[in-house]
Amino acid sequence: MRPIFICCVALALAAPARADTLWQAWQLARANDPAFAAAGAQLRAAATAEPAALAALLPQFTLSASAGPQNQHLAAPEFYGSGFEPVTQTQKLGVSTWQATITQPLFDWTALKTYQASRYAVQAAAANYQASLEALTVALATAYVTDAQAAADLVSFRAAERGFAQQYQNAEARYRAGLTGIINADEAQAADRSLQVQVAQAQETLIAADQALAALTGSQGEAVDPLPNELPLPPLSGLDVWMAQARRGNPVIAAARAATLDDASLAEAAKGGFLPDVALQLQHAASEQGGSAGDTFQGQTISGPGNLLQQDNAVTVQFTWNVFSGGATRSAVDQAEAISDQAGDDAATAQIGVMQAIHTNYQALTIDKANLAAAEAASEAAAAAVDAANQAVLSGLLSESDLINDRQQLLSAQLALHAAVTAAISHELALAQAAGSATPDFIQTLSAVLTSEETPPHDRKNHN
Repeated sequence: MRPIFICCVALALAAPARADTLWQAWQLARANDPAFAAAGAQLRAAATAEPAALAALLPQFTLSASAGPQNQHLAAPEFYGSGFEPVTQTQKLGVSTWQATITQPLFDWTALKTYQASRYAVQAAAANYQASLEALTVALATAYVTDAQAAADLVSFRAAERGFAQQYQNAEARYRAGLTGIINADEAQAADRSLQVQVAQAQETLIAADQALAALTGSQGEAVDPLPNELPLPPLSGLDVWMAQARRGNPVIAAARAATLDDASLAEAAKGGFLPDVALQLQHAASEQGGSAGDTFQGQTISGPGNLLQQDNAVTVQFTWNVFSGGATRSAVDQAEAISDQAGDDAATAQIGVMQAIHTNYQALTIDKANLAAAEAASEAAAAAVDAANQAVLSGLLSESDLINDRQQLLSAQLALHAAVTAAISHELALAQAAGSATPDFIQTLSAVLTSEETPPHDRKNHN
């Protein structure tokens, strides 16, 4: 028993995590989505660019040192009295030098504007990171709700199939008892066979929805509950409130604005090529040598120590101005300004798109409230009509075809209700994304809404 137990534990630990709720599915998708991981890497890379740009404005401290032998032999004629005499000089020394330099930029327009651009680049990367998270949130919630709708549709199709099967059995029994004609029994059987085909199609739809959700979560075998029959939509504030929130909180708009400021700063940095650079430099240098040196003249050699210690200190102001660069600076400025103009246009386009999304989904949600109420009422009325028609058929007041029509109306009403719930959630998601509020708190609240309502048993054991 012990080896079997150990194997079971190992299999359980190796099995991929499963999501039973929207919130759990979102957590899996966040850990699995490569686009979101790429946005995180981009943010980390942008964060490293800011201190690198700041370094160009801070004091630079450098040290240099060298050491080695220096041997010199010099032979040359020199004029003494009545003529030239050969003179030989010899040195055998060990020389060591070192130098310390501190340079502080006093004016560097390019470095200053590049640093400002790096800060805006970090802001843009952070906004893109948030936008990627919200896009993942909406994509995951959409896939989850689509899966839940497919599960709810399958529940309705199977319930209708059972109803038609029972109706066929009842009609067949009444026909054999001579209480109804063969046509009524055949109609019930035909309706039952038609529902069997629709159940198979609903199973295929659910399998596809499962796979789409699994592609996001990285987990197979999700057991998503069907959609709730009722969906409490949050109260809608005024349209102006949503638009103002989008201008403040939408990460796509924030990223576009930051990118505009980034490119504008880079354009200013390019103009630094027309300006001088000024820096203050403090320098200390030392040179030390030791060894021997000697002179040879007319066969006589005079030698002695060749020791020397030299120290220098300097304070300088460096002024560098690139007066002419063949038009390269002008071209760099023109290119940077064109990129800056494009960034401004992209930001305006992004804001227009977000405002359109606010308008569209706000209006859609106001319509969804009425659609949900009508769909719920239609589903309840259709269910009551089926119950009444079933009793009327047993009493001989209605035909089997009347009951078949009522059952089909009930199925259509239930499917329409599921579609209305899905549409309302989709519009709520889109509105939240446009407003910049599709946050983890939002998805956790929506998950609670989807799991708090009583739903029919989802009867999905045989869908795959």
